[in-house]
Amino acid sequence: MKFINTILTLLVFSPALFAHVGDHPSIHDTAAGITARLCEELSVDDLQALEVDDLNRFLTDEERRIFGTEHVSFSVNVPVRLYIFHQETLRERTPWLSERGFERTEWSATVDDEKFDIWEKDFDAGWIGLGVNSYEGGGEHYFVIVEPRSDTPSLEIKDMYPGQLKVSQAGKDVEPYVDHDDLIGELPDALSGKMLIRTRRDQRDDADILNYYQFTSHVSKSDPDQIVLTWSDDPKTTQTIQWRTDAKVKKGYVKYIRKSDLNRFDPRSPMKVKAVSRILETPNIANDLINFRHSVTLRKLDAGTTYAYAVGDGSRKGWTELREFTTAPAGVEPFSFIYMGDAQNGLDRWGSLIHGAFRQRPDAAFYIMAGDLVDRGNERDDWDSLFHNSSDIYDRRQLVPAIGNHENQNGHPTLYLELFELFGNGPENIEPERAYSFEYSNALFVILDTTLDPADQAGWLEQQLKNSKATWKFVVYHHPAYSSTPDRDNPEVRKHWLPLFDKYHVDMALQGHDHAYLRTYPMKDGQQVETAEDGTVYIVSVSGTKMYEQTDQDYIEFGMTNVATYQVLDIQISGDRLLYRSYDIDGKLKDELEIVK
Repeated sequence: MKFINTILTLLVFSPALFAHVGDHPSIHDTAAGITARLCEELSVDDLQALEVDDLNRFLTDEERRIFGTEHVSFSVNVPVRLYIFHQETLRERTPWLSERGFERTEWSATVDDEKFDIWEKDFDAGWIGLGVNSYEGGGEHYFVIVEPRSDTPSLEIKDMYPGQLKVSQAGKDVEPYVDHDDLIGELPDALSGKMLIRTRRDQRDDADILNYYQFTSHVSKSDPDQIVLTWSDDPKTTQTIQWRTDAKVKKGYVKYIRKSDLNRFDPRSPMKVKAVSRILETPNIANDLINFRHSVTLRKLDAGTTYAYAVGDGSRKGWTELREFTTAPAGVEPFSFIYMGDAQNGLDRWGSLIHGAFRQRPDAAFYIMAGDLVDRGNERDDWDSLFHNSSDIYDRRQLVPAIGNHENQNGHPTLYLELFELFGNGPENIEPERAYSFEYSNALFVILDTTLDPADQAGWLEQQLKNSKATWKFVVYHHPAYSSTPDRDNPEVRKHWLPLFDKYHVDMALQGHDHAYLRTYPMKDGQQVETAEDGTVYIVSVSGTKMYEQTDQDYIEFGMTNVATYQVLDIQISGDRLLYRSYDIDGKLKDELEIVK
């Protein structure tokens, strides 16, 4: 590592030497350049041990200037004293404050019970540039109070950057951020009534470098892993298979054959299909930067048929062991499937639950997960853990996922959409694969995305429900229509979707998000009805280790907390009967319901 001499600090950060002209340098681009250079020049061990002082010495003079002056800026018309309210827990993570001569006062303040240090420094009239919130992201963003240093003409604050910043009068119960409703609690009396520059809380991660690098426990290899079955077309005649390899294996193939042909005395030769192979770059995974993702959709399959398959690089010895999948039946046949709420946290423990479900019900045709499969949806090490802990299941049973808020990390489910090949038959006005539908035997499944506006999916949802002649209708989505507690309410879901559930008689809504278990009474038009023939049963479940409280609600027929569960739904043709059962991680029955058409 090449270290920078800190003697130049005061010169580097001098506003007089770096008067603001033209466009602002990009903090994001600067951080991206630094992280790329760190990864090139440092070993994985050095990256894991990287601390603030190491990083600060690593930066070039220009990078340190940008991080110290170009995050927030404004101009003043008179000499001023600046007070920066900076979260106490980030004190050692923001070196530019002390390097630029800010001094920590004996004062402190609070914002929603979080304690803030108060730093001060005098400035002459002119442009003032301030630095990034921290080098590790997280926490709360700083905010600023500006006070004239003498009885001069009125203080004017202009040229604020970013442009969303606003000036208000400081005081208790005032919002310090323009994009969040936190309130100032404790504030020194001497600063009350002064000019407050309200900053953007969402800028707190702009220079998140120390926490940028992740280290997966499941590094990719030349041998395929993360083999997952999904559907992207008709479940009766197609099967989509995806897997990964390391960057050395740039192409992939699937070989498959009917299991009945494989077991013949004179077996037929398997068919071979080339995969679509693409690079998946995750530069923050320092010990496994690049994978190849391979995907194949097998077509013209026979309905209701079990196939044996292997994936590999196409060479003679480059194949996995045989696995199996079974296509959906051509007509109406009894079947079972498993549904789970949020896995998200404690994925090793969740792995025990899902393997127990597989052992107890190997006949289950496929698995539904109602969002929040992982905790950090755009960080690949979390997905690596999920796939590792579900190995030997999702390569034999199809996964039917929905998007939760944790897949939507940073505002878009980018990695989720990269990892799964799903149906593209959703609403035309939203991104493909975020909502989709399919039929299996005599059941319709509609998967919706509650991280998007429910109104934008309502027209398409109605067409799916209206046009289906299926006996059973299920909807799958993340944020529940009937929640465990009032503060987790989702009125837009009820407003736009429940009238359609009522009109076209959806049998069950399979949901997640609340990290507790509940089953409602049959509901219609917001009211409890006598039987499930008259209304919809809404389920909320959790399969991971993160648990929330649940309060008494008049729509809950059965509820429980601190219990991870999986649910088995048996669709029986004789008598058009649905048997619903919920089990805990030990396979003990916790809840059950029978619906007869």
